[in-house]
Amino acid sequence: AMALSATYAIAQDFPNKPIRIVVPYSPGGGTDAVARIMAQRLTATLGQSVLVENKPGASANIGSEFVARAPADGYTILVTAPNFTTSEALYDKLTWRFDDFIPLIHLVRYANVLVAAPDSKMVTLPEMVSRAKAAPGLMTYGSAGTGSNSHLAMELLKQRVAITPEHVPYKGSGPLKTDLMGNHILLGVDGLGGMVELIKTGQIKALAVLAPKRTPLWPDVPSLGDFGINDVDGNGWYGALLPIGTPPAVVAKLHAAFASALAMPETRERLTAMGVEPVGGSSETFRTYLLGERRKWADVISSAKIKVN
Repeated sequence: AMALSATYAIAQDFPNKPIRIVVPYSPGGGTDAVARIMAQRLTATLGQSVLVENKPGASANIGSEFVARAPADGYTILVTAPNFTTSEALYDKLTWRFDDFIPLIHLVRYANVLVAAPDSKMVTLPEMVSRAKAAPGLMTYGSAGTGSNSHLAMELLKQRVAITPEHVPYKGSGPLKTDLMGNHILLGVDGLGGMVELIKTGQIKALAVLAPKRTPLWPDVPSLGDFGINDVDGNGWYGALLPIGTPPAVVAKLHAAFASALAMPETRERLTAMGVEPVGGSSETFRTYLLGERRKWADVISSAKIKVN
């Protein structure tokens, strides 16, 4: 009874000082933008300043470790992306683990899209698969980097349809898009939000969203399911997590605040304008989702023998 009373008192008093959201990426990216939208709404909801702090480096591992080692009091929150579920399989030496965190809420999902250069004769996914099988080992595709969500999504597709395009890692999405528009590389895969304007203007060609269903944000782009491939889900995500040991009452209060902010029409409008789809749901549902992603990508990484030094 005393323990329950103490937990209730903590929740009643929380928050009584500013909260920081740690983003393990540089300012200006998708994760950072989502975190800042949420921070603005949470500040109003919780009555305390919610600040975003960027701690980039080592493919999100520096920021993730920082939050894993932070006091488990609800005042330090990690808002991160798919690297969270792939780092354990990609890195031999990691200073944090999945179990160092409590999944709080699934904020948004986003679609990855397979595209072709404008001068490519390929306009559909089946044409790409046929061409790749006719000339195994000769086709290449680019992504934003080794171990990125888009890279792994394409590797999963390769395994499912038995093709062998070689991966060309780029240092971010910008150089990849430049080379695609210039016909310097045949194929590319990246988040649809950053590609859609190039697709609309004909500067690149969309072959398929790497997921079983079309995204409601851009329903004109076909999905893998449209071509009978229903067991490849390469969607990405952004979500919030807390250090393990955070009091359940604090977790519940933060979850309610995030869920309320995410449900606001103005929040949803800003997020969809970015090309991401609000999700929400319970903390346990998010945990189940992350565990599934962790298993799925570990299998892909192992099968494709992918490692990041």
